[in-house]
Amino acid sequence: MIARVLIAALVALSFTCPAAEAPAFPSPDVVRARLLERYPATRIDSVRASGLPGIYELAMGRKIAYVDADGQYFLFGHLFDLAANRDITEERIQDLSRVDVSEIAADQLLDAGAAQGKRVVYVFSDPACVHCRHLEKTLSTLPGVTVHTVMLPLQEGSMSLAKDIWCAPDRRAAWSAWMLRETTPPRASGQCEAEAVMKRNIDLASRFGIRATPGLVSADGRVSLGAMNANDLAAWLAAGQPSTAISEVSP
Repeated sequence: MIARVLIAALVALSFTCPAAEAPAFPSPDVVRARLLERYPATRIDSVRASGLPGIYELAMGRKIAYVDADGQYFLFGHLFDLAANRDITEERIQDLSRVDVSEIAADQLLDAGAAQGKRVVYVFSDPACVHCRHLEKTLSTLPGVTVHTVMLPLQEGSMSLAKDIWCAPDRRAAWSAWMLRETTPPRASGQCEAEAVMKRNIDLASRFGIRATPGLVSADGRVSLGAMNANDLAAWLAAGQPSTAISEVSP
């Protein structure tokens, strides 16, 4: 009897008690102001909702973190949408890492001709880089892709080799011969100025966040570091899928 009375009372309360309201979270602008006040020496580019209630996405350059509304607790790592099979953090990093390909001047390319294929990729490549040679072979098998090469001599001793290739009568042929068949290019004459171009290439790569070779830049400004197999590279060019490539980091 007592149990029945208690059940009846709980049922009645369920119809009479007001539903709990969802907590109100501050706007991203408010959270950003709090972060700037608490951490004045920290670079804070943007704050926006993360999709998780009460958690905000914080962009610091090309780095992503997640923070609570008070700016006390930080999460560093990747946020996944398992149902949609999406790495939300990686997608955001890719967006933040886009570069302006118009900054790549024609006189920095091995071949400055017009694009012949439907897809275009800019490859920052070191002639002394083993992974770059593997990538060069992969690129030679992809149909409909125009490859613009920016030589990036980062490794010790590669500046001299880059100069010999750049100063060759046919620099594209000299590059392909070296990268695909390891045919040594002829020594450059003392009158050929190549180091200034190579230094410009190094400065450009640094602005693009490319500190390892090979580095790839798509026509829409996406950046990927490391060599890929043909299938992964074709998918990345076509759909912008992030790669899991292995890069060769220069000292």
